[in-house]
Amino acid sequence: MEWLSSGRTIDYNNTISLTMGHRLFSNRSRVMFTIDEDTVGRHDFLYTPCSAEMFRLLYDDPGGHPSCFGNLARALAGYGIDPDRIPTTFNIFMNVRIAPGGDLTIGPPESGPGDRIELRAEMDLIVGLTACSAELSNNHRFKPIDYDIV
Repeated sequence: MEWLSSGRTIDYNNTISLTMGHRLFSNRSRVMFTIDEDTVGRHDFLYTPCSAEMFRLLYDDPGGHPSCFGNLARALAGYGIDPDRIPTTFNIFMNVRIAPGGDLTIGPPESGPGDRIELRAEMDLIVGLTACSAELSNNHRFKPIDYDIV
């Protein structure tokens, strides 16, 4: 089975700041996507999709908080993709910074109305999309996010 690999993508591009011209690789080192356009240039490929367990462990949430992992697991189940096969996700417009000591911080997105990223699929793919439900990652605002698949 082949899936998106943050490790191979970061390794082969030699950066965690993926933007226009970079390619996203699979666990088998094959190109899955090319970033053809990017008006923001700030995305994350370090964090896994938020989950019920994450909200429980980090925020003492008793349960019920929606999560990207839950959304993806439900959407991908119809394609026979088990939750354990959901990899680290490419978190478009997520603003993650690395402090000199290595600590990660999540800030409000730098994207605004009209900003966009264009990914060109380089192979046949099953792609799951979800809008972040973690308050810190979306500036404490839950607003619709448009996408087009061409």
